Amino acid sequence: MPFRLMTKIPMVDDTVPEILQCTTCLLPMQYQTIKDGKFLWQCFKCSKQYLISKNMGDDIEESWSPPR
Repeated sequence: MPFRLMTKIPMVDDTVPEILQCTTCLLPMQYQTIKDGKFLWQCFKCSKQYLISKNMGDDIEESWSPPR
């Protein structure tokens, strides 16, 4: 039987990040306002928007704003 090395898998980091980064531009997103009871964050470079619910168990909605 061949000898196999065990590799350690790092634990998942579930902590809340200090900044929210755009998944397209990788730039920090900026908080705008509360819309329909959700926090609206927007990237000013590509206009991607995130709607984040006040409940931690809800999904994050990702959308694009209309072209300028």
